[in-house]
Amino acid sequence: MKKLIAAAVASSMTAFAMADISITGDAKYEYDLTDSNGTKTTTANTEAHINFTGKSGDTTFVAKFQLVEQGAAATSSTAVDGDFDMEDTYIETSVAGIGIKAGNYASSTSGLAGEIENGGRSHGKVMLSYKLGDIGLYAGNAGDKDSTSGADGGVNNNMFAGASTTVGGQTIQVKKNSESLDSFGIKGSVGGVNYRYEAQDDDTNGDASYAEISTTMNGVTIQYAALDADKPAGLTENDSAVFAVEAGTKTYSDGQDQIAVSTSVDGNNITVKSGTVDKGLSASKDLDYTQLSVSRALTSGATAVITYTDQDVDGGDQQNLEIELNVKF
Repeated sequence: MKKLIAAAVASSMTAFAMADISITGDAKYEYDLTDSNGTKTTTANTEAHINFTGKSGDTTFVAKFQLVEQGAAATSSTAVDGDFDMEDTYIETSVAGIGIKAGNYASSTSGLAGEIENGGRSHGKVMLSYKLGDIGLYAGNAGDKDSTSGADGGVNNNMFAGASTTVGGQTIQVKKNSESLDSFGIKGSVGGVNYRYEAQDDDTNGDASYAEISTTMNGVTIQYAALDADKPAGLTENDSAVFAVEAGTKTYSDGQDQIAVSTSVDGNNITVKSGTVDKGLSASKDLDYTQLSVSRALTSGATAVITYTDQDVDGGDQQNLEIELNVKF
């Protein structure tokens, strides 16, 4: 009996030791002060992301959770509103050289047309990928995006397919998003100048495009980025990695351009962005903005970020000061 117990304990310990599980994440505290035409408001927000990754051979499972605690005005005694959300949950594996990714996840703004359309999370998303020489092929079903009612929808006929390849250091991408939407993209570097161009042909919302060029000289990076669309509905991205103010959040906007300059001084990363959102205020009035951001890695392992944004609003202008303390683990 003792031998049986010992064998059972040893077996369970071996299984645990062989398990490949990792936990990563990030957390931040934000303090926000906004002065809009003389009316000041302050908010404080704490947000964290916890990511669990489990591996077994060539198969990986990922579960990402978000925890948010947001108060009203910092001077108010009202209750704090908390939120717990399960974000990405998906599995990745391969069968006979075909990569499989299935579950609930969002596409990145660095992906094809990522700065044009909002890559919201979808339920029941499935993607198959295969490498054919220098060409990467993929196809799948986009599933159903999160609904405003909170209910999960079934998998509709949201099929997509695409391909990408690299020629002479330039990456070319094409994608059939749906029956009525096609995407094209090319990016690379020529003579020290990086470029990225992406376009969508949408039978419903018309054409839309994103263009970006950047270069670095003497430690200073200069970037120009622009959006253009036939209709405001063609621009839906509301949380890009490029623009300080999002055209996709404005009702009438069908375009945008921005210049960004960034450098590092004595350990401080400094970025200045200045741009215009076409029809950002109304169907006949543009929105101008300027943003200054300074970040610094602290010896404690955290990073401090101070961001100041000045932009046009109806009847005047708005200044926003955001102080953030974040950490990754």
